[in-house]
Amino acid sequence: MQAHGCFIGSAAVMVLSDQDDLVAAARNLMTFFMDESCGQCTPCRVGTQQMLAALSSDQWDETLLTRLSQVMVDASICGLGQAAPNPVLGLLKDFRGELAARGVQLIASTGAPAAMRGDA
Repeated sequence: MQAHGCFIGSAAVMVLSDQDDLVAAARNLMTFFMDESCGQCTPCRVGTQQMLAALSSDQWDETLLTRLSQVMVDASICGLGQAAPNPVLGLLKDFRGELAARGVQLIASTGAPAAMRGDA
């Protein structure tokens, strides 16, 4: 599966139908990862919280989600934090049409949360 850009992780496979809401599934998975984070490393603990907050809107900041995902993958101590962004990255890569059909608007920004930019 790796040859096709897939990450099997713990070998758990989720099957969704064309009737399932991929946005709700992504939010549910991020909630799971946030709840399961042990809290030891900041990229996972804070990253899952920030990503869930970013997914809670109908306007997804693609730049922020991509950058946050990269930090989580690169700097999380364990596989949970490294794998947590995968559902979101998969949606951004392969399911853009479905996101739009569910009312999600993808925007590009500076990639930094307002508090980090000094806008807040």
